[in-house]
Formats: sequence, C-alpha cells, structure tokens
Amino acid sequence: MMKNVDVVIIIPAYNPDKKLLVFLGDLIKAGYNKIIIIDDGSKEETRQYFNEAKSNYHCVVLFHSINLGQGRAYKTGFNYYLSECKQGGDFENTIGIIQCDCDGQHHIDDINACTELLRQYPDKFILGVRDFSNKNVPFRSRFGNNCTTFIFKSFCGLNISDTQTGLKGIPASFIPKLMETSGERFEYASSVLLETKRQGIEIIQFPIQTIYINGNETSHFNPLFDSIRIYSLIFKYLISSLSAFIVDVIAFSIFLSIFRKTIDNYIIAATYMSKLISCTYSFFVNKNLVFHNRSKFLPAVFKYTVLCVIQASLSGILVDKTVCITAWHEITCKVIVDTILFFLSYQVQNRWVFSNGN
Repeated sequence: MMKNVDVVIIIPAYNPDKKLLVFLGDLIKAGYNKIIIIDDGSKEETRQYFNEAKSNYHCVVLFHSINLGQGRAYKTGFNYYLSECKQGGDFENTIGIIQCDCDGQHHIDDINACTELLRQYPDKFILGVRDFSNKNVPFRSRFGNNCTTFIFKSFCGLNISDTQTGLKGIPASFIPKLMETSGERFEYASSVLLETKRQGIEIIQFPIQTIYINGNETSHFNPLFDSIRIYSLIFKYLISSLSAFIVDVIAFSIFLSIFRKTIDNYIIAATYMSKLISCTYSFFVNKNLVFHNRSKFLPAVFKYTVLCVIQASLSGILVDKTVCITAWHEITCKVIVDTILFFLSYQVQNRWVFSNGN
C-alpha cells in the first residue's frame, strides 16, 4: 500500500456523526497519516467523535468554542499547517493540502485521484467536481449549483462545473494567500475560486462520485443566507454600478440641458462629461470595495480610463443613433444602451482592469 505521507488532509466538522469515523478509517487504510480536523463549535453530544478521532486515529483536532463558519474553519486548519511547516515539523516537506467534507460525500478513490493530480501538478488548484445531472442529486443542490455556475461563467469568466465541491487539492505555495482571502462561511469557497483567477493559478477539474446520503439532510447550507453570501461579489458590483448609473444619469440630464441649444452633437458631449464624473466615482468604489484590487494604482487608472473612453464613445454614438431612429427621449435611450454596456464593462474590469496581473 502506498503511503500518502506527502499531503495533509483537512476536514472541517460541525456536529458530525459516526460517518466521520468511518471516513477516517478509510483514510488511514489508504495511507493518509497527516489529518487535521476542525471542530467548528459543535454540540457537546458530538464531542465523542472528536475525542475518538484524536485517540484512535491520531488526528490533530482543533477547536472553535462557537460556530464560526466553514471558511474560518479552513483558515484555522491552514494556519496550523503553515505553523507546522515553519517549525520544521512533519508537514514541512508536504506538497499541499487535500480538503474534504466530513459527512461521507467523498469516496476514498476520489481522494486518491485528487492526491495523485496534486502530485502531477503541484502548482495548480485541483477540484473534484460532481455530476449534477444525476437523478439522486437533491433539487436544492442542483438548482443552487446551476445558478452559481452560470453566474461565475457569465460575470467572472470561470467555467467551473461544481463551485461548492468540498474536495480540493491545494498546493502548499497557495495556502498563505488563502489565509488572506475574504469569507468566513460558505461564501469562502467562491472567494477561493476567484482568488485562483486573480493569482493566475490554473484550475484542474476531475469528475468524482456524486454521493448524497438521505437527501443531504446533514448539510448546514442555508439556501437563502448562504447564497446571498456567495453572490456578494456580484451584488456589490450591481449596487456600485447602480449608484454610479444614477450619478451618470443625473449628470447627463444636467449637461443635456446645458448643451442642447449650444452644441450640435449635444448628446455625445453630455455623455462624455457625465461619464467623466460617474467613472471617477465608480473607479474608487470598484477597485477598493468590489474587486479588492491590490495592483499598482497608475496602471489600473490607465486601463480604467481606456475602458471609460471606449464605453463613453459607444454610449454617446449608440444613444444618438437610437434617438434618431426611434425618436424616443434621450434618457430612455441612454438607459437601454448603458444597461447592455454594463455587462460588457464588468467583464473587462474583472479580466483586465482590476486583475492582479497589472
């Protein structure tokens, strides 16, 4: 039997049951002897499982006194891993971490496959993805994943077939960055995927068995509140863009009334002036609050200026042509045109302007 001593298993657990011990038995049999479990504020009656994991399976068990969320549990495990590596312990020469769930959803064959891929590609992010077309997948899981997959592909440029999978292979070099990644609960998984994109780390996806026990009744995922957290980046951009759009329309209306009787191309002139104001506002909001961009200031300013000039030119020309063709009011045409440009602008900002490749 091959000893899988070059990776560390991390398992967050909140109110686990006996499936955790069965899973640990499978891991030990497969040769994994470096296992970290994080008790994320579980109930007292589940303490026996953690005690047994420590005494019978020789796991490292870390405790949260209260439930802090899945994201925080991962960070607690990552911090312990990095500390052990720094101190020259058993983790020092490991290639990275295999991240797993505690509820029996991951087959040992898939964990072995994830480990092997991490060995082959020690600088890439490994993702075990489930097949959501399977009939035994609960509706809420299928619907939630399909929505998130669509949003990630449309808004973030990430073609991920399973955004909430618990099985991941994480290279050791990437772990310090994940300690700084935003998110404390289920939204952390989405933040991690976005961070791989920011850092230019390639994601390798491989199929895993889709296992749901009793309709996934042990899941602690709240479809409403946790979905809001997951989509928080998109919501931030929508709110930022909506406020910038209001600023833009108000400024456009003012300049429209000023230029209407004095300049022939008054629509284009009003567009450029209003964009100057709204783009200055949205640049600082998007850079610091939405995309959390840490790149140099001047390159980002240059790229955003180029984007705004192009966007303003398209907006002015298209609004002017639409008014001529339809005879609709200028404000109505602007709303229609700028709504279309909104989606294009997000893609350019996320992939070019505020990417940390600047």
